[in-house]
Amino acid sequence: MNKFQSVKAAWLAKGISEDTLDYAISSVKDGSKREHTLENLTADYRGMDPVQAGALLNELYAINGGEFKKENSRGYLFGSVLLLLGLLLAGFEYWQITNHSYKRLITIGLGAAAAIFVGLTLLIKSIRGKYRDTDEPFAS
Repeated sequence: MNKFQSVKAAWLAKGISEDTLDYAISSVKDGSKREHTLENLTADYRGMDPVQAGALLNELYAINGGEFKKENSRGYLFGSVLLLLGLLLAGFEYWQITNHSYKRLITIGLGAAAAIFVGLTLLIKSIRGKYRDTDEPFAS
């Protein structure tokens, strides 16, 4: 919490309550969605307007390392797992070819290619910051 003390002191001087600041800091540290945090900060009992809440969140996210710091984690996880699975399938296919066993060669090859492609795509999207975890997993 040490890195947030300067921002907390500045916003306390502006008249924002300590409970509101503690909530904002904890939600930023936990990786809560910006919309949810803004909605809660602008609630009647918190006493902030949308402009103040947005400015506070911008400062807190800048200190914490970025708004989407934790939202890319599933992209890295799924991308790595699929890439590893694809490489294992490709290795198994190579082993089958070298032992002259051609059973299910096309199926395993297509599975390996698909897993490698999807895994690399997810990793690249996560690195670029284009992959976002969502609250609704089936939302388009």
